[in-house]
Amino acid sequence: MDEIDEAIIENLLLPKRERLSNRKLGEKVGVNEATIRRRLKKINIKGQPRRDEFFDIPVNAISQRGKTVRLEDGSYEKITYRPGAVEIEETKQYLFTDLADAFNTPVVPMPPEPDAATLVVCVPDMQLGKQDENGGTKDTVERFRSMLTSIVQDIVAHGGYEEIVLADVGDICEGFWNVASQAQTNDLSLTDQIRVAQRLMSLAIESLAPLCHKFRYVAVPSNHCAVRTGTGSKNRANTPDDDFGLLICDNLQMVSEGREGFTHCEFIRPSKFEETLTVGTHDGTNIAFTHGHVAGSRSNVAKWFSQMAFGRRSGMHEAHILVHGHWHNFGLSLAGDNRFVISCPSVDNGSSWFSNKSGASSEPALLTFEAFGGRSRGWRLWYV
Repeated sequence: MDEIDEAIIENLLLPKRERLSNRKLGEKVGVNEATIRRRLKKINIKGQPRRDEFFDIPVNAISQRGKTVRLEDGSYEKITYRPGAVEIEETKQYLFTDLADAFNTPVVPMPPEPDAATLVVCVPDMQLGKQDENGGTKDTVERFRSMLTSIVQDIVAHGGYEEIVLADVGDICEGFWNVASQAQTNDLSLTDQIRVAQRLMSLAIESLAPLCHKFRYVAVPSNHCAVRTGTGSKNRANTPDDDFGLLICDNLQMVSEGREGFTHCEFIRPSKFEETLTVGTHDGTNIAFTHGHVAGSRSNVAKWFSQMAFGRRSGMHEAHILVHGHWHNFGLSLAGDNRFVISCPSVDNGSSWFSNKSGASSEPALLTFEAFGGRSRGWRLWYV
């Protein structure tokens, strides 16, 4: 416990009318309001469940709040609001507080003669905030960091690459609108899911970008990250680009732009009304990325690929390789005129509901592969 925690606790022990606001308390101890909010949350977690000061019931039990304001003429104005919506709006104020430090470490020097191929590092379906058979968010974070460390060590030993693509293939956050049970099983709020995802992907950028001459960060929309008005895929709130994974991509781009050592980085996402994109590598190999849910089923992916190519949608008619996630398992197949279809494994905590239904499960893993000459090669699964 440091002086900030002591100041917060001292403030909480005061009568309500004498307590300082988070902003005033931050000014008193020399930190910003966001820091006070995070520290206050940790203090509440370590103690008893936080109770509403007016109603004296647990805050988490309150499903809806209202506010009534008396006007000067004696009449009243009343509003109601959804706490989840308020958290989403608050996220916009604190998007960068957890990111800047990740870019302040020394830049690793570029190896002298990098491989001419493009290395693709696939990160789908982390579903941060999810608890299941393989643990909670802490386990996912530790698993991802261990795998990333091994990948970086291998790249350095390899001599680096001309180009590296880091692909968020969707579902980077668990969200709360896919199924109703997420409200009970998740171990992070939505805003904290976003913050953890940003921190992990900023760490990946910091680790991988210095090991190539050209670095690209790719992100695509997904079902768990889609902003919705209610539970279920039919309640999407907006166009496909209204997506937390794409928001994270934008935030990382804004933080890294103009920073020394990151001027060779490019951030790519689909256009507003599309859920897939195609990226051309430096040697002319075209790679399409999609989450996979739009195909309907894993067995339908190849057919969907051909239909998208025939419709000349999202540049897929030029794609030599299609990369997708969603089914949490590795797979490799060929479609059409030697076009590769690559299904990615996941580092998430498992899906016990699926295992109980089918008996199937997969060990958490990250996939990397090389792209060169219109082909994929060197597929490798990284385990802990």
